[in-house]
Amino acid sequence: MKKEAIYIISFYLKNNDEIIRKDNIESKIKKDELLFEIDKDKYKINLSKFILNKDNNESILNFIFDDKKETKGTYYIKDMNFYMDARIKTNKLIYKDNKLDIDYELYLQDEYIGKFRLKITVKE
Repeated sequence: MKKEAIYIISFYLKNNDEIIRKDNIESKIKKDELLFEIDKDKYKINLSKFILNKDNNESILNFIFDDKKETKGTYYIKDMNFYMDARIKTNKLIYKDNKLDIDYELYLQDEYIGKFRLKITVKE
C-alpha cells in the first residue's frame, strides 16, 4: 500500500449476532495507521501493532489485539471523567492481503460484555 493515500475500506463490526456497522468509506493510511471516520466516531488502527483507538463525543477506547492472547486496554467515559479497565481476549487475528479480521471477547471492569468480530478490507 502507498503511504498517505486515500483508500476505500469496508468496515464490519458484529457484537454477538447484531451487526453494528457495515460501510464503504474513505480512509487514509499514514505510517501503518489506518485513519477513518464513521458518523462522529474517529478510528485509528495501527496495522503493525494491532492497536485500535476509537474517539467520539462520549468516549475514547484503546484496545490492543494479540492473536490467541489476552491484552489490556482502556475505555474512557468523557462526561464522567471515568476510566474503565478493558480486557481483550483475541481468539483470532488475521492480517493478510489488505484484510484485517479480528475475533475477540471484551470485558470491562472484569464484566463480560460480549463477543465481537471486526473485519476491515482495504481496497487500493
